[in-house]
Amino acid sequence: MCVAGVLTAHSLPPRQALGSLCSPWAAPRVGPLPPAPAMVRISKPKTFQAYLDDCHRRYSCAHCRAHLANHDDLISKSFQGSQGRAYLFNSVVNVGCGPAEERVLLTGLHAVADIHCENCKTTLGWKYEQAFESSQKYKEGKYIIELNHMIKDNGWD
Repeated sequence: MCVAGVLTAHSLPPRQALGSLCSPWAAPRVGPLPPAPAMVRISKPKTFQAYLDDCHRRYSCAHCRAHLANHDDLISKSFQGSQGRAYLFNSVVNVGCGPAEERVLLTGLHAVADIHCENCKTTLGWKYEQAFESSQKYKEGKYIIELNHMIKDNGWD
């Protein structure tokens, strides 16, 4: 049906309605659609931002297997997270950081920022931004990842 000079799908015969809504004079489309031009091809995105070396033992996200840290960057296994045991790392990869906030933890007042997996967005733990007690200063710039959010990956025989 045409209303005020506007062409609608109801005004075309059923065969033409599917391939020619953009132009009433185009021939009906038969067969599969042609491939998209090269500049609009959809490619699968890279899974991780960074990949850790295959020859080292590493820790990965338990939810999506994104690499998180090398075993060489592990500082301590005797930390407590909000949901159980946690490890302290010197550096991590594939992790995003939220805004810093002050929290009273088991070892005193700290400024911390929650960290999440950049791939699956799961909250993994936190980053120590600032420690207010001199005995805790070694934690500044370090990362806590809770055990229930990571797995041992590659070379753990």
